[in-house]
Amino acid sequence: MGKKTINSRIIKLIPRYIIILIISMIIYPLDLYSQDRNKLEKEKVKLEKEIASMNKILNETKKTKKMSTSELRVLEKKIEQRKKLIKNINSQMGMLNSEIKSTQHSIGELCKEITILKDNYAQMLRYAQKNKTNTDKLLFIFSSKDYKEAYQRYVFFRQFGEMQQEKLAQIQSKTTELSKRTNELELKRNNQEKLLKQELIQSNALNKEKKEKQKTVNQLQKKEKQLSKNLKSKQQQVKKLQQQIDNAIAAEVKKQKELAAKKKQQMASNTTSNTKEAAANKAAIETAKKKNYTIATTPEEVALSSSFEANKGKLPWPTAQGVIVSQYGVHKHPEVAGAVVENKGIDVRTTKGSSVRAIFKGEVSRVAKGPTGLLVVIIRHGEYMSVYANLKSVSVKNGQKVDTKQTIGTVSTNEDGVSEYKFQIFKGTHHLNPSIWLSK
Repeated sequence: MGKKTINSRIIKLIPRYIIILIISMIIYPLDLYSQDRNKLEKEKVKLEKEIASMNKILNETKKTKKMSTSELRVLEKKIEQRKKLIKNINSQMGMLNSEIKSTQHSIGELCKEITILKDNYAQMLRYAQKNKTNTDKLLFIFSSKDYKEAYQRYVFFRQFGEMQQEKLAQIQSKTTELSKRTNELELKRNNQEKLLKQELIQSNALNKEKKEKQKTVNQLQKKEKQLSKNLKSKQQQVKKLQQQIDNAIAAEVKKQKELAAKKKQQMASNTTSNTKEAAANKAAIETAKKKNYTIATTPEEVALSSSFEANKGKLPWPTAQGVIVSQYGVHKHPEVAGAVVENKGIDVRTTKGSSVRAIFKGEVSRVAKGPTGLLVVIIRHGEYMSVYANLKSVSVKNGQKVDTKQTIGTVSTNEDGVSEYKFQIFKGTHHLNPSIWLSK
């Protein structure tokens, strides 16, 4: 056998790095698909929990004949989440289909490689049969033109069979694995198709229910005068409550500003002090100036304010379950034509007897009764304050330190079985949109 013949046989062998590259190309896309599907699955679980929570809220007033705006808002939110869930399932379906196709293609490519390796292995066996003796192998090696060629022939005999068997076993193993994964994916696809059909049926049912509720709202709108009268009465109560909250916030801000001014005077008069505490206080005042803080000037309160800011969009909800039924800001009333609603926070519908929790650690600034006799709690978090109104009971008192998610009271339920509370966030005396501060 000449040098060209040996080289042609060596060329036919699948080098180690090519096999590794092929396997990497197969596994890498599957890993990406798996990561994306895991993300979608987590989102799906979250949506399902939210829908279940809304079902629980709606079921509490299902038997009542009175159809409230609050109930309609929950239903609309439920339909919105249901659509997202269906979209999520569609995305998973598309991803699974792509993954199945990719896996099947990979299996086909691996089968081709196995065929090539089997042919090469058969050639190796035929060659070994022709050259049975070690003497033939030695003669073949020693008949080389030079040392380099002799070494190549030696390596050929020593590694050829071992490499063929090793790679054949690896690719066969990968083929079995990919085949198994394809079967699993097919099963998942069937399950997702069934789930999709179920969700579409539920979505259609919800749309019908929404139309029925809207008919009730339309009937109420015909009684424009009565609705307007009830709305005016309710707005007056809300206005009184908001005025009470604004006054309490303003009083707290004034109090804290006076304390901050005294703190500055003490620092200014204490010129001989050169302690770490003095340095920390000075640094806190400088930070407060940079961040436009007016009532948080001590190191502890500046740190608390900064921590509160850092958790924007990640703060826990005041209740474990809840749906926003009145958004922040000025918007049209959904039932009374021409009427406008102004909300300095958000109104949240929840389940009866729900515990209300502090959204962040801080100090209870005020516990008071509102115009309707329901309770209000204000908690200060350095420069920021959170407000919880329409509570049936309260379990904290003025000046008490509270931790994040600590229970501070329970939500009130009205005569129609609706459980709602008001939630607001202030920075100083400026009200903020709570929706962008709470976790999504």
